[in-house]
Amino acid sequence: AKSLSAQGFPVCLVERSSSLGGQSLALFRTWKGEDVQKHLAELIECVQEDPQIDVRLDTELDDVEGFVGNFKTRLVSNGEDSLIEHGVAVIATGARESRPREYMYGEDPRVLTHLELDQKMIAGDPALKGIGTAVFIQCVGSREPERPYCSRVCCSHSIESALQLKALNPDMKVYVLYRDIRTYGERERLYRDARLAGVVFVPFSVDQKPRVFLDEDRL
Repeated sequence: AKSLSAQGFPVCLVERSSSLGGQSLALFRTWKGEDVQKHLAELIECVQEDPQIDVRLDTELDDVEGFVGNFKTRLVSNGEDSLIEHGVAVIATGARESRPREYMYGEDPRVLTHLELDQKMIAGDPALKGIGTAVFIQCVGSREPERPYCSRVCCSHSIESALQLKALNPDMKVYVLYRDIRTYGERERLYRDARLAGVVFVPFSVDQKPRVFLDEDRL
């Protein structure tokens, strides 16, 4: 939207939720250590103040007709219809984080998805400093028959988070259980930094996956 506006095109930005940002709202840092929330807040403010961008929150697309260069789209917001005419449509469908059905996720509050951990970091949860041991399990639900592909971002994300936990508490024991470490390109530095910080990397195979269970009150 910002790029098109900068080129002189008026833009109607349609968002079906009540806020801009999508999954970025749950991300703490980039692999380079950049503050995602700070950048996102600046970007949202910039978009909302841009006179060329018409932001429509809590709005859904109801119907489209026409052809390239001459579309008519009906939008619905709070039960009210509006019609806009436009030449181009950019469809950004979005995505949701996969929620695992293994490793006691949903059964014990100490088992988190990565975005849930990021949200604790964004909130500055003081309990994170008191953790004695943290374990990251890689390839959960991916590189298996249901999802045979690599998610591509998980290794870098886990190692960056492992370093964040080490920064909060250098005495914390941090383990990464992995099938293959795929920190490609410059991200290989993250892997090196994590090993130097004392993060322990333990490989496993798909036919001998980790198990998570309760031993009295301990995971």
